[in-house]
Amino acid sequence: MAPHLNAGQGSAIAQDGTAAAAPARCKNCDAVLLGRYCVNCSQAADVHVPTTVELTHELMEGLTHSDSRLWRTLAYLWFKPGKLTREFVAGRRVSYLPPFRLYLVLSVIFFLLASLSHTRGEFIRFDEAAATPASKLSSCDGINFDALPQYPELNPRIRHVCKEIVRDNGANLTHIVLGTMSKAMLIFLPLTAFLHMLLYRRPRYRYAEHLLFFVHLHAFFFSAAIVALLAIDAAHLWPALQRSANSLQTLLGWAAVTYTVIAVRRVFARSWGGALFKSFALSIIYLIVFVLTVVGVFVYALLQL
Repeated sequence: MAPHLNAGQGSAIAQDGTAAAAPARCKNCDAVLLGRYCVNCSQAADVHVPTTVELTHELMEGLTHSDSRLWRTLAYLWFKPGKLTREFVAGRRVSYLPPFRLYLVLSVIFFLLASLSHTRGEFIRFDEAAATPASKLSSCDGINFDALPQYPELNPRIRHVCKEIVRDNGANLTHIVLGTMSKAMLIFLPLTAFLHMLLYRRPRYRYAEHLLFFVHLHAFFFSAAIVALLAIDAAHLWPALQRSANSLQTLLGWAAVTYTVIAVRRVFARSWGGALFKSFALSIIYLIVFVLTVVGVFVYALLQL
């Protein structure tokens, strides 16, 4: 007599009366596994906890073989302005990293490096031993808090903010600014893309194309800023590199300008004259919106102290 089986055991009765093993199921979506990968969600059938050697091998393989689209994406991003946007619009997408993933990864790396960089505390210096340099303030005692007589209720708040900045040389303020700026960019980016769209009437491009253009453009800006930050910190550790770091920063600044003009021409099919004109108009719009964004971020950060 065949053994009695509970329904919850997931076994079956074979033709010879013996218990058949239950089919293996995907640990992610519970679909029946028919091979090394799940046909429903593509997760691997073998999902054991990897060893350190296996993790290292997977990392090296990911960097050198399986995810070669990373290097292709970065090469196009740096050396072919506007090419990634055109490829995405044309439907050729599998060979490259998704635009928003590329943007998020580079922005996270930039803001992380900015928060760790030694330059983050050099914008305002509060030093008890400071004398005449305008970039240093000895304390809040020498500041006139009655500069806004029509709003006297703001003076205690301003004094409190000043003391908080003096207390840690602006470290907390910098931390809040960087954290807020990364979120503010998610508003700044779509707004700038919308204003840029208004510059084009014939031919009219869809808003999504302008947004993709700015996603890739800012991805390049973030990657250039990452290189600049690394150069600045390297020069801080080895002063002999200071001149090279300064030259690299200047080169990256001009590269950003040239990159923008070439990208505008390539994506929006303009002549060189039209690309220069649109890039100039774009720079004005960009500067205005960026300054307003930075001011808003600083006001918000000051209110959090």
